[in-house]
Amino acid sequence: MKKQFLYITILLLSLYGCEEILFEEDITEDTVSLIAPSDGTQVENTSLNFSWNTVDQATSYRLQIARPTFENAEQIVEDTTVTTASFSTTLTKNNYQWRVRAQNSGSQTAYTTASFSIIESEDFSAREVLLSSPADNMISNNTSVNLQWQAVTDATAYRVQLVDDSDQVISEETTANTTIQLTFPEGVTTWQVRAENDTQNTLYFSRTLTIDSMNPLKPVTTAPADLATLTDTAVSFTWTREALEGTTEFDSIYIYRNEQLTDLVIKDQVTSPADITLEASNTYYWFIKAFDEAGNQSEASDTTSFTIN
Repeated sequence: MKKQFLYITILLLSLYGCEEILFEEDITEDTVSLIAPSDGTQVENTSLNFSWNTVDQATSYRLQIARPTFENAEQIVEDTTVTTASFSTTLTKNNYQWRVRAQNSGSQTAYTTASFSIIESEDFSAREVLLSSPADNMISNNTSVNLQWQAVTDATAYRVQLVDDSDQVISEETTANTTIQLTFPEGVTTWQVRAENDTQNTLYFSRTLTIDSMNPLKPVTTAPADLATLTDTAVSFTWTREALEGTTEFDSIYIYRNEQLTDLVIKDQVTSPADITLEASNTYYWFIKAFDEAGNQSEASDTTSFTIN
């Protein structure tokens, strides 16, 4: 029998007031009911949405997908925890099992399991090209990119296009392989692939890639001035740098206790002005270096020094 909801409030009286503690219901005897894909389903679409009924007082659900079964698993394809009663992913053609359990901070249900298969559509034009790499929305500083996708049965060629942010095709190639190396322009580009045979073709399947191959500009430090003598251990560091168009840029400060720059005191991501407290009776050497999301980095600013008495 399902246990009744248990809500216990304990008042802890203290000088600072009271604290309320909530004990969640034991859901051990509850059951997760799977909705889709149902047991024994054959699915032609490789993009799947998994759904199940919610369990009262569950705060999350653990979902696992195995290929081909959990008992004889060649691979655990997914093992994730979600807070909603659905999950979407893309899988290749194969046999699978999936299972879900409900859980909260104090208990969990047993897993509910179902099997399904992903098969290829008999209609060639309805088949999907499953893109492998690079990942969608990836950022790179290398303009030469190797594109990869899964083979489509009966395909004799694949048409690959690069599309700019105005939906204009800027490059088009065909290949019999499932990989091709192309040169991408700076900025955001969509790459898309469709499978073809002698009489038909599939739809295009696409991902987006951002290229930023430009190094940020060299920062210029402005304060404290080189060879300055300070009396306050709270130091305000300032610098200037012109940002370039592209991915997000950020600055890092490097502060050393010796001129050889081997005794590192602080390395941190900062914005100008950066207020940092240091120890007195020391001479410090510092510079700023800029980075961006694509992994590019600037030339370091000139190293300057100051002394705190």
